[in-house]
Amino acid sequence: MSGEFLKLYTLDSPPDNVYFLEKGNVYFYASNMDKYSIKGNNLIIGSTEIILTHMLSMSTMRMETAITPSNSSIKKISVKKFLQGMQSFSFLMNTSIVLAQQVLLTNRVINKNISSLKGVEKIIKDLAISYYKAVYDLESEYQKRKLPWLNDILKKHQNTLTFKRGEAFSKSQQSITVETSNQLSENLVEYPRGSLICEEDTKGEEMYILQTGSIDVEIKGNKVATIDQPGTVFGEMALLLNEQRTATLRANNNTVISVIEKKRLREISEKQGDLLTSIALSLAQRHYFNIIKINTVNRALLEKTLENPDNDPYKNSGQIDKIKTDINRLKNEISEAAYKKDAEFLNPIIKILN
Repeated sequence: MSGEFLKLYTLDSPPDNVYFLEKGNVYFYASNMDKYSIKGNNLIIGSTEIILTHMLSMSTMRMETAITPSNSSIKKISVKKFLQGMQSFSFLMNTSIVLAQQVLLTNRVINKNISSLKGVEKIIKDLAISYYKAVYDLESEYQKRKLPWLNDILKKHQNTLTFKRGEAFSKSQQSITVETSNQLSENLVEYPRGSLICEEDTKGEEMYILQTGSIDVEIKGNKVATIDQPGTVFGEMALLLNEQRTATLRANNNTVISVIEKKRLREISEKQGDLLTSIALSLAQRHYFNIIKINTVNRALLEKTLENPDNDPYKNSGQIDKIKTDINRLKNEISEAAYKKDAEFLNPIIKILN
């Protein structure tokens, strides 16, 4: 295989280049068990860790191994040239499209693996998110109050595997938000309550930015979420990838939205310069947290097999017990601090862990 394939980078190696794939395809190993590929012409490959490290101050080693057939045509791009290129629309668009593909494909890996876990993964996800939210809120209290004993608790819990898992599950689902701008006033559309904005399984030729109001997200007729934060960007994946929409969006009340057509994206990006950059940065983060999720789910699958070879549905995964141990430890430390320090402001955090 070494004579037929060229290794671009390996897991945990320094992200010192991106690559310009003139023609061919690249295989990404998201884990030892999971791979996906991207094929095409003139694509910018391997940008996630560069964006995280140099544009988001999240120093990150390579999260995947990437290889390409020896007959692919590919060139290195230095970090400096990549960052310079991110100032141009066409370069940003190219980077965003590849990142969107990686998010889509890693989502498929996650969904495939989750289907093998059934209820166990949901329990892991819910417990890890509760732990993450409690630690996140604890950090917010520390930033407001600067109490040393709060920082002592934080240090014990911010680097745990449970925190990283909860962060991955939470942040990979976060929406992109941008500053609302008068520059987009001519693109505003008002939707009366109950009106349809876009429909599931239809072609996506526009993306949207919420200005005022709120939107219900429906999948197969069931409401699954609400978008209500001004500046939230949605519909960008369908627009970038020419994919069908995965959800129906409906105005929950009188709602005003900036509607951005794909054919006008360059023009609008020049008016609101942070729009496409914000999308690229958010996609890089989603890709990063998807890789963490893949490894989390894979660990759960492995432990399920090792600890429950007979597939007994009444046996919990060992991961659940470990997460519960972390939650109880955190809860006990916060409860003790709240009592000894007379810190009633910690009570809402304790409730998250109940």
